Amino acid sequence: GTIHEKLSSNPSLANVRGFQSKNIIFHLTGGGFFAHTIAGDLPYLLDWSAATNAVVIIPEYALLPHHKFPDAIQEVEKIYRSLRFGHAVSLLGFLPDKIIVTGESVGGNLASALCVSLIMSCENDQCVELSHHAGMELVSDRDDETDEEGESLALLLAGGSALGCRHTGIGLPDALMLCCPALNLSSDTTQSRIDGAHDPVLPSGLLAVISSSYVQHYDRKNPLASPYFATDATLKQFPSTLIFTGSEDPLLDDSVTFNSRLRGVGVKSYLRAVHDMPHAFWALSTAGIGLEVQNECQEWLQKEFRIR
Repeated sequence: GTIHEKLSSNPSLANVRGFQSKNIIFHLTGGGFFAHTIAGDLPYLLDWSAATNAVVIIPEYALLPHHKFPDAIQEVEKIYRSLRFGHAVSLLGFLPDKIIVTGESVGGNLASALCVSLIMSCENDQCVELSHHAGMELVSDRDDETDEEGESLALLLAGGSALGCRHTGIGLPDALMLCCPALNLSSDTTQSRIDGAHDPVLPSGLLAVISSSYVQHYDRKNPLASPYFATDATLKQFPSTLIFTGSEDPLLDDSVTFNSRLRGVGVKSYLRAVHDMPHAFWALSTAGIGLEVQNECQEWLQKEFRIR
């Protein structure tokens, strides 16, 4: 069974003593919320796994047209929490150690929104009193979290604001690595959106369709739909972040601004703008293009996993 199926089953306790610890790359694919790009992503994900000895997990989150916001982020958070807090140990056969979340395009949107939502679970001092290394002698592969993630999502959907709460129990990823993230689903006009209106991967018309289809009647500036609009109090709690973008990417300006905001509140955030690259170019490395980018991805993952 899948993690999702197991989480919905009857409770069963799993003694995690003796399970080997493994690092995880939790990868969120692009595809405009209409499709998953797993086949195109697998070649470089296998390279990342080989370079880090990490397990790659790719959740197949809910897609359009049958699922709208906030279904995808709710599913992503549920699966992530099951990994971070040990609820899927017996299913996986190992104990998750460090977790780095990666995402391209709308996958970068979900990766950033995941951090926003986890931080929002700290609202009104509702932090989980558990670090991801503690309290796991006995854990269960079950959905017994009393809709904790749903409550944090509901707070934001209702317009709640994050408190400046740093707590090990938030369970944030150990790091984020994003490529051309769709951080801003609003219709705001930027110079890069104008210049990249005819991008071969994400032309302006497609971006508008994705945004309207996914967000629908919700406010497009809700920080769970558009992490670009998260408050400084939320952003200051983000983990170490590396953002790749292309010089021709219509979302370039959003990435530049988001990186600047993260750095402005003290987060170790880095931006790499690659010359003459369209939107969502990670997979181009499999065609012999962008090999330097993939080498940097692997080196950064190794550093964040502290392999060297």
